[in-house]
Amino acid sequence: MKRWLLILGLMFVSATQAAPLGVLVPAYFYPGSLWTSLNWSATRVPLMAIMNPASGPDTTQNPDYVAAVNSLRASGGRVIGYVSTSYATRSTNAVRTDIDRYFSFYAVDGIFLDEFTNDSDTNHLNYYAALNQYIHSKGTNLLVVGNAGINTLEAYLTRPCADALVTFEVNTGYATHVVDSWTTNHLARQFSHLPYAVATSATMTNDVNLAVARNVGWIYVTDDSGANPWDTLPAYWTNEVNYIRSLNLAQPATQLKLLSRTNSLPLIQINGAPGSYELQSSSNLVTWAVWATVNSPTNQFTIADVTATNSRLKFYRTRQ
Repeated sequence: MKRWLLILGLMFVSATQAAPLGVLVPAYFYPGSLWTSLNWSATRVPLMAIMNPASGPDTTQNPDYVAAVNSLRASGGRVIGYVSTSYATRSTNAVRTDIDRYFSFYAVDGIFLDEFTNDSDTNHLNYYAALNQYIHSKGTNLLVVGNAGINTLEAYLTRPCADALVTFEVNTGYATHVVDSWTTNHLARQFSHLPYAVATSATMTNDVNLAVARNVGWIYVTDDSGANPWDTLPAYWTNEVNYIRSLNLAQPATQLKLLSRTNSLPLIQINGAPGSYELQSSSNLVTWAVWATVNSPTNQFTIADVTATNSRLKFYRTRQ
């Protein structure tokens, strides 16, 4: 990377907005070119893939999935493992066995609990709350996503039974879908929508816009359909990634504070979520992966290589 001199009159333009829109991909396809496409996408938008080797983790480790998971995570993406719960009728021991295998076989970032109930049955809430606690006992910064697929009850978040919920997984009706009013009490990143059988790129962009308006932080729109509408990426995948990226870049995503300078390099404090940031001036756009430092308790980092020829710069969070 070319090294430029950071001028002393540097001013940071700061603003706030919600965490950037991410893509939750049910990656129910074997490692290969499609997973390679996910690697590229994860460098451009927040991306989380749901791996599903055999309607669960299978009984043995698959080296192809090991490589695919490691590659995607190295690209900035996250991977969570698919586990069926059969609407709380599957035995807790069987579910825990699948969870244990994922963490034993692969470097997963959490678990996707499918066939998640959406009723007020106390036994169901207890079932998922216990699983949520069990998954979080496996490590730190793990994510549990519950797939109700339709509108559900706030108690599944507040209990908690999961960190995030899929509240739309349907092949029609997204344009007129009405979300639960209680969802505005929570962060957008706690909700995901998965419209499928969406034929055109134009409708895809409309659906992405609707997701943003509905306080949804994770979206995946696909033209795939049939019994398994998650066995490939949509024909408009590149357009979808680039459109979501453009939305994330439309506004600065965090607040910055210039704390001090050391050897003419600025020490910056970020008031916002961990992530990768882009520094933009009127003449250039440069990307740094600063996850580890920004995720520190102080949320501070020093820019070592800066491209800057003018005094007004903006930071944009492009991955979380």
